[in-house]
Amino acid sequence: MAELFDEEGEEEEEGGDVGSWKGLRGLEEPDHSMCQWFFTRDFIENSSPSRKDGIDPSKESYLRKSYCAFLQDLGMRLKV
Repeated sequence: MAELFDEEGEEEEEGGDVGSWKGLRGLEEPDHSMCQWFFTRDFIENSSPSRKDGIDPSKESYLRKSYCAFLQDLGMRLKV
């Protein structure tokens, strides 16, 4: 049986809701009620990590397409 450690570092047996986050002490479901889930196109295009790194939208689009083509080719070669 899997062994878990509680917050004080002591071993405790797995029990209750096995395989569920609810059965583990110290883990709670994240509160997403305060998260913003929708962003404007302007916000995404001007505030993305790529813009902050100085990568323009056309370069980012080219890189995304190149990476997707690479991954698709790799998947076909690996037959996955």
